[in-house]
Amino acid sequence: MKKTLFLFIFILVLLTENVCSPVVVEDKVYAVVVSKSTLSKPGWKKIVDKLVEKYSALVLVYKDDLREVHFNLSRLAPDYVCFIATLNEASPEFVKSVNRLMRELDSDPYVDAIWAILTGYSYEDILKILSLSRLKVKRILACCCVKWVYYVKEGGIMKPETKYGLLYIIYPNGTKVEKKIPKDSTLLLADLVNSNQFDMIITSGHGNHNRWQVHYPSPWPEGYFISQDGKVYAIAANNSARLIKSTNPKIYFGLGNCYIGAILGKDSMAPAWIHSGGAVFYTGYVIEEGPYSYMMGGIPAYFIEQDNYTWAEAFFANQQSAIFDMINLVPGPNHEYLKKDINGPALYGDPALDVRAEVSIKRMYTRFIHVEYLNQTCMNITVGIVMNKDGTPGWNGKWGNRHPVIVLPFRVENVTVISTNAYKAVVADNFVLLYVWKKGDPPLKKGSVYYVSFTAYLMKRPRKIPSAEKKEAFLWTTLVVLLAGVSAVVIVLVVFKIRKKIFSKSTSEFT
Repeated sequence: MKKTLFLFIFILVLLTENVCSPVVVEDKVYAVVVSKSTLSKPGWKKIVDKLVEKYSALVLVYKDDLREVHFNLSRLAPDYVCFIATLNEASPEFVKSVNRLMRELDSDPYVDAIWAILTGYSYEDILKILSLSRLKVKRILACCCVKWVYYVKEGGIMKPETKYGLLYIIYPNGTKVEKKIPKDSTLLLADLVNSNQFDMIITSGHGNHNRWQVHYPSPWPEGYFISQDGKVYAIAANNSARLIKSTNPKIYFGLGNCYIGAILGKDSMAPAWIHSGGAVFYTGYVIEEGPYSYMMGGIPAYFIEQDNYTWAEAFFANQQSAIFDMINLVPGPNHEYLKKDINGPALYGDPALDVRAEVSIKRMYTRFIHVEYLNQTCMNITVGIVMNKDGTPGWNGKWGNRHPVIVLPFRVENVTVISTNAYKAVVADNFVLLYVWKKGDPPLKKGSVYYVSFTAYLMKRPRKIPSAEKKEAFLWTTLVVLLAGVSAVVIVLVVFKIRKKIFSKSTSEFT
């Protein structure tokens, strides 16, 4: 049976380019979460109205506490959740609360929807983001040495953070050319950003909510990028300054910076890069970043190297992989630190925005989904990957690969796994994770296929979930019934004991 299934899957993969399916893709459910006070502001209401118009979004409003929407979000089981937040609301604690909330909409420990926080220096900044339909990332400016610059279609520039006086130009064919530059590259980097040639900016080294230090570990002999009142400035070591005024849409990716995703007001980096730097997605930590931080380094695996997900989907997939590692004590990462790390990443932008990388390489694997409908709601589903080249799709470093995560085109429930050739397969209601490689294993071979087969039912949304009040009433009813039952048993036993005593006494008198 297993050999026949594997042969079927292999033939299926050979006939498939990326996602094979007789799959009916459901209309995506997009939820907007916004506070009552923010919704009352005319400009910010325009944002909500635009999301309703663009995505047929459903709006959930809370008064004081984000968790007020927990029950309705759980019932809705949305595919995307967009949290609208002013700069006063979008604090580090708010980000941590969003991370926790998005793992608590059902009983499993994983993130329950693709999410992002939509904020900006002004509501006009956000409306500008929402006017964008898609973005292709073809060229990267990396202020650190990372491999992904080689993979995108038009290459880019790498400026080592630990060296001075040089940068590397990466051409589309992968050729690397070293170029001598001034020891203080701060103003040069500003000019590169302002050239509007780069679709992604990657930074590492020391950071804070309102500054990025160009050189690492000590600042000398270079300067800083700082943010103030919605603007980003490059300040060289000699105090020469340059305003960042870049207009092309881009991703800002604070890959290795402490606190650079934290918003503490209008002087923080995130709103400034959105306002004056052209960022449509801003990604960074709201906590300290260190050697055991994993919530940024795995995103490019799903965006560039392994898969072709959107930036928000890649963020989502990396979260699932890190949670799996933490729960299952997967070899490699620091599992104790992950408990803190999973609440630390911030993604600012529109979670449904189609931002993808165009690459010049063949990605590590191709994912596939095959569905056989048994009736209108019940399905046999096979999900998996085929390796396009030898590779290690699993945790292999802080800024490395991650486990294959396949986002399902529909929501499922009542899952029963039939078979898998993975070490372990997680089948959640909106994704599948395949644990197929671990640290110490040899690379998986080109052409090898890994899969999980399961039966499931299409989820009916909104889901039927008892409210907190109903749960409480149910518990009280259960308790009352239980106490009544115990009382009845006690009464019966007491009566029985009394009758037995009377009977014994009567028998004694008779004797």
